[in-house]
Amino acid sequence: MATPKSSSLASATMKAAPMVPPGAQLPGLVKGTQIATQPVGARIKSLEAAIEADPYDLGAWDARLRESIQEGKAEPVFERAVKQLPYAARIWAAYAEWCEMQDSAMALGVYSRCLQQVPNMDLWLSYLNFSKRHQTLEEVLRSYGRAIDLLGSDWRAAPVWSDYLALLKHAYNLKQKKENPDAELQGKLLAEDPNPIDTAKRMLKKELKQKQEESGRASADISDAEFLRVSEVLKIDTDFVRKVFQRCAGASHSTMDKLWVGYEQFEKSQGNPAMAAKYMSEHLPRYVKGKAAYKELSQLGANMDFYAVAVPLTPKTELEQRKTFDQWRAILRFERTNPLQLDTEELTARVALVYQQASLACGFFPDLWYDFSAWLDLGTKQEEATEVLRKAVQRFLPKDLTLRLLLAQRYELGESPLPGSQLEAADDAYRKLMDDMPRPCPLALINFLGYVRRQRGANDFRDTFLEATESSPHCTWEVYVFAAMTEYHVYGAVEAAAGVFRLGLERYGDREPSLLAAYVNFLIGCNDLRSARAELTQGVLDKLQQAVRDKLANREESRAMRESLAFLWQKWARLENYFGDAEAVRRATSFRDSEYRNLQRDLEVDEENILQTPISLGLSTSIQEVEESFRFLHLVPRSRPELAVNLHLAVELEDQVVADAEAENQRLGAAPAVGFSSQVARPDTSKMLAFKPALDVVSSRKRQVEGIPTERRGEEAQLPVMIPKCLQDLLAVLPSRPMKGAKPDVDYLLMVLQTVSIPPVPVKELDTFRYDSLRLLKSEEDRVFMKDDEDADGFFSARATHYRERLQAKRQKVLVEQHTKQEA
Repeated sequence: MATPKSSSLASATMKAAPMVPPGAQLPGLVKGTQIATQPVGARIKSLEAAIEADPYDLGAWDARLRESIQEGKAEPVFERAVKQLPYAARIWAAYAEWCEMQDSAMALGVYSRCLQQVPNMDLWLSYLNFSKRHQTLEEVLRSYGRAIDLLGSDWRAAPVWSDYLALLKHAYNLKQKKENPDAELQGKLLAEDPNPIDTAKRMLKKELKQKQEESGRASADISDAEFLRVSEVLKIDTDFVRKVFQRCAGASHSTMDKLWVGYEQFEKSQGNPAMAAKYMSEHLPRYVKGKAAYKELSQLGANMDFYAVAVPLTPKTELEQRKTFDQWRAILRFERTNPLQLDTEELTARVALVYQQASLACGFFPDLWYDFSAWLDLGTKQEEATEVLRKAVQRFLPKDLTLRLLLAQRYELGESPLPGSQLEAADDAYRKLMDDMPRPCPLALINFLGYVRRQRGANDFRDTFLEATESSPHCTWEVYVFAAMTEYHVYGAVEAAAGVFRLGLERYGDREPSLLAAYVNFLIGCNDLRSARAELTQGVLDKLQQAVRDKLANREESRAMRESLAFLWQKWARLENYFGDAEAVRRATSFRDSEYRNLQRDLEVDEENILQTPISLGLSTSIQEVEESFRFLHLVPRSRPELAVNLHLAVELEDQVVADAEAENQRLGAAPAVGFSSQVARPDTSKMLAFKPALDVVSSRKRQVEGIPTERRGEEAQLPVMIPKCLQDLLAVLPSRPMKGAKPDVDYLLMVLQTVSIPPVPVKELDTFRYDSLRLLKSEEDRVFMKDDEDADGFFSARATHYRERLQAKRQKVLVEQHTKQEA
């Protein structure tokens, strides 16, 4: 597997080449090319304006960095770029390459800042190449060791494994020669690959060589003596090399075949065939699984841009980001199936690495971070899971309410009992959450109140609620509902709950019909129908009075007022229809229009206007409103479903009981299909295939034989003509005559089949009906039997076989045992 090319800013200095690596063209780059014809100062000013307008405009950053390289003042711009995009591997790699042209120590400092937090294979390959060019042999080997520890399980890690083992094999051979001069003759030396350090030095640019010589910094010594010295320092012995080979065999990458051959040679060179066979047999299954896993992973990751940078999801970037995320999700789904059959610890670490790499390109997808934390929880790494969520909300998604609440809850529920430090951390998390969320965010306040109740008790909960109603920008009518329901369900205080509802109605009653609906639901739950009826009556009357005032003031009726009036009337009509008497139902159905006319008469409005106003104001009852008044939970009598209008379009006009019932019904899929009986359990036949056995040709056997040439009829006659045993049993008990008359009622038939008790049929009696000795032929008019049993052939043949003989013997044995028991 070839080493991926990274962006070379050294060449960009001379040729102004694009900084973006091949295959990593990013959105926004075209925007930068449109201003390429402007003067330098104007270009820089335009690019800075674009970056200020959108700090995640990758095209503007690319162009601005190119301009800074040409100016010779790239370091400040690079620093701004990595501060804004700290997980952009390609920008870090370009920064380090540019620093290498100036000073290798500066480049090493850049690499040390990013390698641990950006586990990107291309970035690490850039660093390893830098290390081979500028660092000592000991540092090179240590760097490869760190790369293997961090990225050894990456399916693109073939270059790292190959180079590392090439260096280790050379050091191992030198040590073997030193200890045993005849090691080569005895076959104890390993086949060596070209020295990767030597290859990297030959590719070193002239400018870097000159600067290295001028600074007096010698290149890495790769003499045999240095290899021997480093092998002693790092303890590169037989066990060390064996462990590296075995780790490589347990990975999945493109050079596994070559490295497995090297491992075989290594074990055989030890001169112990039995031990070699033991080690090879232990690791061969993992090697085979690794090859298969690499094949699958290479297909899933085909054409993926591994230098992609995570940016916030916008209409412009979401499509490209979604494609990348879908690819990473497919890789994660495969990795979580444990294709290498690793133990729990190894599997958790391997999948965690893939999640970290996916976050570099898809960090603004909250479900990725939740899945990552949940995966770590499954691996019993709770602290690491909490740290993952903290990183997600700090760096990528500070406004994501779900992740913020989940993180705060993890602080709260970490231990039992909760220590003081954890309680303080949870308190800070909840309060900071409310400070950071857009206002109003009632769900943040509701969860904070729930936290206060759980950890501090009823008094603090009530004090915090009252304080929030006066000062919190997140307090809405939903907070009052939550506080009231808490009083009722947790503390059993019915009067306190009703008092909270009344406080909310005093503050929001005129504007929030849903609050009144929640209060009515509470009263119904408490079996206080009288108060519920009174509240709904007063609510409808208030809306009517408002309509009259608007009419007299010549103000046009608002849609919100009409919808609020319809909403409250529907709920009142449902209440009376299901729980009231006949007089209450009559009053509710006529109350709205009649009371509206009474109000206008009291205000001395003309009779003609009184008769017209209900229709002109949209106050007369429509068919859709009547449908809603007959609703029960999710059940609605739709007269014309295709034209039915949901009158609860506005979020503020939502009856929570009805909404919960609809959501639950949709989730469970309990609604019966239109036109079918709800009492019949029907299978889902939409995805079922027609049963077409290989011998279904029996039904048209006669036509097929007649339609072929005479010379071929003898061959076609040898085709199998028997029917499977299960179908023979069914045909044996079906009527032999074709059905005449009207078709049966399918619903009734299914219901009967589900409820009727079918008596048991002994196997012995069933055998008497089976067509074991017959061949069935179905023509267009009727069925006839033909040929002998011995002519049948094929899979479905009734001819006696060894399997059938055993089956018949087993059945006979069972019958004998049953008969013996009965006689006993």
